[in-house]
Amino acid sequence: MRIGYCSPFNPMKSGISDFSEELVPALKNQNIDVVIFSPEKVSSKNILNDFEVHTLSKLNDKKIRESLDLIVYQIGNNYTYHGQIVEMLMKYPGVVELHEIGLHHLVAESVLDRKGIDAYLDYVEYCHGKKGTEIAKKFFKYGGQAPWEQYPLELNMARKIIESASGLIVHSEMSKQMALGICDTKPIVKIPHHSAEFLEDRKNETAAARKKSGISDDILVLGSFGFATPTKRIIQIIDACSKYKKEVTDKFLYYIVGEVSPSMNLERKIAECGLSENVRITGFVTLDEFKNYIKLCDICINLRYPTQGESSGSIHRMLGMGKPIITTDIGTFSEFPDSVALKVRYDDNETDDIFKAICTMSKNKKTLEKYSQNAFDYAKENFEINRNAEKYLGFFKSMIDGTWQPDYQDVVIGRLCELKLTDENYLKHLPYFELQMF
Repeated sequence: MRIGYCSPFNPMKSGISDFSEELVPALKNQNIDVVIFSPEKVSSKNILNDFEVHTLSKLNDKKIRESLDLIVYQIGNNYTYHGQIVEMLMKYPGVVELHEIGLHHLVAESVLDRKGIDAYLDYVEYCHGKKGTEIAKKFFKYGGQAPWEQYPLELNMARKIIESASGLIVHSEMSKQMALGICDTKPIVKIPHHSAEFLEDRKNETAAARKKSGISDDILVLGSFGFATPTKRIIQIIDACSKYKKEVTDKFLYYIVGEVSPSMNLERKIAECGLSENVRITGFVTLDEFKNYIKLCDICINLRYPTQGESSGSIHRMLGMGKPIITTDIGTFSEFPDSVALKVRYDDNETDDIFKAICTMSKNKKTLEKYSQNAFDYAKENFEINRNAEKYLGFFKSMIDGTWQPDYQDVVIGRLCELKLTDENYLKHLPYFELQMF
């Protein structure tokens, strides 16, 4: 089996670049001949040495295309990294791996910024009809919050991409059901985002990392990772840390690992909350440094509101390293079990929920270790990258030989929706054996 694999790779600073550099060796181990096509020249020596690598434009070469059994397109919500990939998909259909289903930022930049308001409104109407265009027109007439910020999932822009795909790979049940709602005729499979590595000896590695950083064992270490923007709810986390310091203890550190959006003015916020000794902002770090900061942490806080329906590579890396998570009860993040990820609301209760979640997880060493072990075991069972690679192989085979069959449960739910016999709470708890009765 020979597949074309279209994705950003490093040095393009994208989580999907890291995702792909981890995944393609696992696919190769499944005896898949992976031919890489990247919008920019690939910098990784391992990738260059182990794979046939081309710039994305080489996909226009008919001879190269005809040598491929299948083309796979990695698509995220950033025009810089994925705009050219989408253009290739429209020319040469293949399997799309959707890393988030909102895709409104991608469309806003590729259509609104480059072709103008009328083209954008036509795109919105294609995806959501007159109701969608009325929402967009109000924004252009009266201003306020942009549709892609206010309605990121309700006005998702995935329809054209889904309809252009020959098959779909998604990472969550939410994305799968939304994709089926948009177009239920495409082969689709849910393959969770992988955890690339597992910290088997996490106690000793964490202790070594903390010793190197001069952090004593009695200090609780919290961390948030990735580009810090308002959607990551960093301000709310700082407010919760302020409450924790006042009501529980000052023996904690909160690391903000990654670049920070200048609009947030975090230094001032931190000083106002009296947390200058407790909060540390690292700025941009390398992947190895990124992983080392995860090792330092007792608890990782990965919040998101609003959500674009994205999966989080950071969360899967954290779980594989045995780190319990505090996350937002929304979208794909709601699917993690409470035994490994405590969920917080995104309304007026958010700060209190974050505070209570920190208190619950850090109640004592035994409780913290229980959450840590749960996180590690859950990732090991569900997100191991070689097991995921087997799922990719199976789906690719079924696409190539035309044997793909939809999940029976998806067929039943789809039929119930057609008949307008759905009750969300009922369907959510409907056992599989009951579904077989229909």
